[in-house]
Amino acid sequence: MRKFALTFSLVLFAFGLANVVSYFVRTDGSGAADAIRRAGFPFLVWEEGGLSHRHSFSQLALWGDIAVAIGAGVVVGKMMSKSTRR
Repeated sequence: MRKFALTFSLVLFAFGLANVVSYFVRTDGSGAADAIRRAGFPFLVWEEGGLSHRHSFSQLALWGDIAVAIGAGVVVGKMMSKSTRR
């Protein structure tokens, strides 16, 4: 159970870190007049900017990101706990 919890926590942390990194990877250059800032991995959760300065936040994408992170954590946690069991 301890290996599962540790692996699950590490996968959740990795997905959280991927969401933070996605801001820097998906965002347009800051010097551009119509730069759009974006965040979210694997689904686009937040987007703001552009010539019309639109703003969008998707709760469905946020819940999708959370579901994917939890699902991946459970799958990887079970795989690790079974593979290292003696």
